[in-house]
Amino acid sequence: MSKIVEQYWSGVARRLQEEVDTFNKLIGHAGEQGRENELSLVRLMENLLPASVGVGSGMIIDSFGGVSKQTDIIIFSSASQPSILAQTNQAIYPVENVLMTIEVKTTLDEDELADCAAKAVKQRELRSATGADAPPMMVLAYNAASMLSTVADQLRKVEEAGRADALCVVNPGILAGTSLPGTSSTATKYAIGLAALHSLDESGDRMSGSWQRPASDEAGRVALRGGVPYPIGRTSLKKVDRIIGEPGRALLIFCSIILAELSKRAGLPEPTLQHYMQGVALELFDL
Repeated sequence: MSKIVEQYWSGVARRLQEEVDTFNKLIGHAGEQGRENELSLVRLMENLLPASVGVGSGMIIDSFGGVSKQTDIIIFSSASQPSILAQTNQAIYPVENVLMTIEVKTTLDEDELADCAAKAVKQRELRSATGADAPPMMVLAYNAASMLSTVADQLRKVEEAGRADALCVVNPGILAGTSLPGTSSTATKYAIGLAALHSLDESGDRMSGSWQRPASDEAGRVALRGGVPYPIGRTSLKKVDRIIGEPGRALLIFCSIILAELSKRAGLPEPTLQHYMQGVALELFDL
């Protein structure tokens, strides 16, 4: 991965996290916090997506009477009429025009995971008049409520129909999905991994399959590397079972997955970002 791209996305992830943390400290109302967190992601997505794709929120319907639950972010084709009722900020979108949805969570815990699962099940029940599959659902959370192994266990307990097609927890850098690059596990159709911080060789290049772990005297939740703070994740309560996450790379892989899926569903050109995300840049620490 280009070091320029790497450094840029590390900054993007930190800025996104800082926006969320700052706003949530200023505003005590959970509803307002949640909406601002959604808008932070919307601003990021709007800079990534082509002009032929729009971003909104609301509900999705089908011509057979099906209705989704309230959806945080709806990515739709703006080449055709995107919504039926759009007189307020909350629109209603025909399933035929919807390319993808994204649920946004401040902190991913069991309750929020159950909410995502219920929304995924409802969305997958929608039927397109064209016979196309229901649009995929992605989940982005800003923080994990538990240590790495607990989050992985919670994700595996979700029934297949309720699993997100791709999931990212920015802090500490957890990724999960049905077709997740960079994981070696073949025992499950649903891969879960951490975008861990690679060890570097003498030239400063990433070393494949080698991960940075905090030193014994780094007792907090953050490790400084090159003056940049990175989150420390735990795979167990043992001090030796700690590993450093790389939120910028996790977010970059997640966005790359989104763009690849949109390219496939909307007939868009292959996303240029894929050329910068290959080999070691995609590697994950299996959870």
